[in-house]
Amino acid sequence: MLALAQSDRVMHQQIAVEAIVHSASKKDRCAGLLADAVPVLKKLYKDGADDNIKVRALVGMCKLGSFEGSDASNRPMADGSTITLAKACRKFLCSPEGDLQMKQWATEGLAYLTLDADVKEDLVTDPKALAAVIQACMNPSTSLMYAASVLFVNLTNSTDKREIAPEMVELAKYAKQHIPEEHPKDKPEYVKERVSRLVSSGMLRCLSALAMTESKNTREQVARVFLTVSTEEGYRGQIVQAGGVKLLLNLSLENNTDVGKHSAAQSLAKIAITQDPRISFSGQRMYEVVRPLVSLLNIERTGLQNFEALLALTNLSSISDSVRERIVAEKGIPMIEQYMYEEHELIPRAAIECMCNMVMNEKVAKTFEGENDKVKFFTLMCGDDDDKIVRAAAGALAVLTADSDIVCKKITQVTKWDEILMSVVVNESPDIQHRGCYIVKNILQASKDIAEKIFAGQFMEVLMAVSLLKEPERASAKECCLEALKIAEEYNIIQKNLDQL
Repeated sequence: MLALAQSDRVMHQQIAVEAIVHSASKKDRCAGLLADAVPVLKKLYKDGADDNIKVRALVGMCKLGSFEGSDASNRPMADGSTITLAKACRKFLCSPEGDLQMKQWATEGLAYLTLDADVKEDLVTDPKALAAVIQACMNPSTSLMYAASVLFVNLTNSTDKREIAPEMVELAKYAKQHIPEEHPKDKPEYVKERVSRLVSSGMLRCLSALAMTESKNTREQVARVFLTVSTEEGYRGQIVQAGGVKLLLNLSLENNTDVGKHSAAQSLAKIAITQDPRISFSGQRMYEVVRPLVSLLNIERTGLQNFEALLALTNLSSISDSVRERIVAEKGIPMIEQYMYEEHELIPRAAIECMCNMVMNEKVAKTFEGENDKVKFFTLMCGDDDDKIVRAAAGALAVLTADSDIVCKKITQVTKWDEILMSVVVNESPDIQHRGCYIVKNILQASKDIAEKIFAGQFMEVLMAVSLLKEPERASAKECCLEALKIAEEYNIIQKNLDQL
């Protein structure tokens, strides 16, 4: 192969160079080829009479020079060599005389070299080179699409990052094992600036073109980049404006790897959390986005994916009952409920908040009347230390007790239910207090027997105290208490209690 590369015939040189490039696909092979192949490739690059040979030889050197990946502590070539190679690639890429195939090879070379953070920084500060990449992607070949997608993944650091425990690092040092080091220019502040430059240069439009391929691997890379961009809240509106929602729906549901589908679904979740769903997911897309979001509730997904999916579904479920019906149809309720019991600070809260909206659906509300502990759980959650959980749980019970006497009765069967409800009624938050008073009013309306249970304790004094509050923000709670006292008066419960004093 190396001997063939030194032939005088252009065809032989091209075949040999392409063979060298393809053979350098594994790290152990790269290490063996480095000493023998690089001198030959250098000679072909410098002395070759044909640009097609030169660019292939250049890519071969790029590939061999980057086989250690992003490990900043281990560089196969001398310092500065990767920058020199990258500049040569950019020269071919920006050449107005170069054909699409030459631009493809130049892009592939940059895809390898951008594992080096110095090359990343150098490239994103070259508007001409970025424009050339984006222009090439507007009418790309299949091979260029993959190279370009990998290039954007590297520039935005969209690869999976494995956290290494400090104790494992110390153990590796003790065993004198090599520990990969992060390049200083791969720190979050540098990545954030690179993403900003890329978005400003039109990368989102480019990603849309790249996603048109049938290649699952390319589509996965595109989804990864979208996930990185959507992590920054300020870019989510731009993704929507660029038609990214339609594209991400396609990436999350069709012809993609599992990683690609999950990345696209998580991007949709991030958008649904902060953008108005009625604008971002207008029309049929409001229903189409439910399936990828529910897929993120699988227990095999990460905690962050679970959490963001729950927040997104909470926003969507607040829009209309037809959306709630779609969540039910996609079997989302059992998956949401399983996270209410998770031992985590934020995930259970998000699940309970989502169910607070979902109970407005008749089918979901009916499940609380069955032989289960759902009502008991939400009643107990009203006594939680986290006010956000109390607010959501009380909100769910407020909705349920308005239409179901069975739920009202089940609440009174919970141990210390009266103490729990009283804590909600006297809560410092006007919103939570209103929900508590509304629940009590609904329970009173459900049955005289239950009403007598309530007023057997200190509830009358508490309700009367709330009914006398003057603050404007507590007007809703005050109104509920006045209605509750009126119901008790109609039952002749209050008079009976007064006679006993």
